Amino acid sequence: MRLVKYLLLLFVFSYVFINSAFATVKVGVTHWVDYTNPDETGVYIELLKEVYADEQLEFDFSTYKRITNLFEQKQYDIVVGVAKEDIPLAYYPNWYLDYDYPINAYFVDSAHKFNKLSDLNNKVLSWLDGYNFDKFIEYPHDYYPASTIENAVALLLNKRIDAFVDFDYNIPKEYKSKLNYVEVVPARPIYLAFSNNEKGKALARRFDQTMPKLKSSGRLQALYKSDYENTRFAEFDANKTKIVLSSNDESLLRLNSVTEGKSLDAQLYKLILAEMRDYRIEFVKAPDTNVEVQFGISHCFANKINTPERASRYLISKPFSLYLAPRLYSPNNLAQFKHIKNLDELVSQSGLRLGLSKFRIFSEDIMSLLEEVDKTKIKPAPTNIFSRLQQLAKLQEFDASIEYPSDVATYWHDITDADIHSFDLKLKTSFTVGHLMCERSEENIKFMQNFNNTLSKLIQSDEYKALIYHFAADLPAEQFNKIYQQALLDEE
Repeated sequence: MRLVKYLLLLFVFSYVFINSAFATVKVGVTHWVDYTNPDETGVYIELLKEVYADEQLEFDFSTYKRITNLFEQKQYDIVVGVAKEDIPLAYYPNWYLDYDYPINAYFVDSAHKFNKLSDLNNKVLSWLDGYNFDKFIEYPHDYYPASTIENAVALLLNKRIDAFVDFDYNIPKEYKSKLNYVEVVPARPIYLAFSNNEKGKALARRFDQTMPKLKSSGRLQALYKSDYENTRFAEFDANKTKIVLSSNDESLLRLNSVTEGKSLDAQLYKLILAEMRDYRIEFVKAPDTNVEVQFGISHCFANKINTPERASRYLISKPFSLYLAPRLYSPNNLAQFKHIKNLDELVSQSGLRLGLSKFRIFSEDIMSLLEEVDKTKIKPAPTNIFSRLQQLAKLQEFDASIEYPSDVATYWHDITDADIHSFDLKLKTSFTVGHLMCERSEENIKFMQNFNNTLSKLIQSDEYKALIYHFAADLPAEQFNKIYQQALLDEE
């Protein structure tokens, strides 16, 4: 009998320990009306109270910028409503918290007619302090801070700024009628970010275990009310394997956007992932650093060059993207100089002025060619690719530039309808290939196998080949076909 009582007590204590393992759980929160109110009400706070009913939650309200900084200093167990790129080293659950609304650039019609993101080039943009929207806009621009939405709209109406960037739901209805917009980033999932330790992982597991129950019982729909449709929980399949792909290519974040991604990578991934519907793929903006930051074990890098060091650490796919080597480009017709064999001779005989940014780093063979060029023929050029091509089109400061064909194909006709011509630099390597690179894990091994199998079929297709050729700018078809065969098909 005593043994039965002992076992019963042990069961009770074990249950309490499992369901209330922590004295307190510290939660960093930003005030979002009706979602996270300072009186500890709101959709997200009510959800946390239900998921962690057995825990003592301590909420700390502050700005988004401050809570993300404090989280990195290990001050919180959870931060509410996070975009993954803002806290890349956090631990993230399988279930998301909500779908954020699109990020738009709002403008006044009487002042501008913005139709695409490149129209924001060299404009004065503004957003509220704490939001780092700069990372989503690849075109050069000036920044003017705004303290409130009202302040931003006043700046727009008074033509002090060209556009104000913010989430769609933050713009009051009375202002929307006065403004137009161009989409910067489409709607994306936001998360609870958990501390990357045993406590955080245990709390994340609890979240993943509870959310399906709340969904099936109808409680999630009751909590989110009229916003439930926006959450996309109804069609969310938690059984699909989630893979996070990080990239510095802003276009990959816009695969499902009205301002569709323009880059070669974005177009290739659209074809590949259309054949891999058993996966839930999430693109995340990679940090602006050379350090290969991980977003968990289901994380992959969208496009990397294969090196022996990387091959020893990661899973590496077959080559899926093809980038032709840089060429010299000019709006001037270069046909009469086809017989010339090197860059130095071309510049001296043609009278071209070569635009070059002092911050650009090329491969060793290109740097060697530049060393031979008359320095008086080299003129300062912007580092940003769009600005550099824009200046090239004007033919004022310089009339030639060394560029990747894919960049010219992506941006040139956003700038001008004029033709552009190229000169083969006759480099040692005529192309570079890109690979998917994944953290080693059981799930990623299966994903990589499926990716490679899908790729093997697609690269044989005319559609895939034609897409890459589109980004080859003015390279002759016969020359491209040889490179495509060597770079992608011979790998098979």
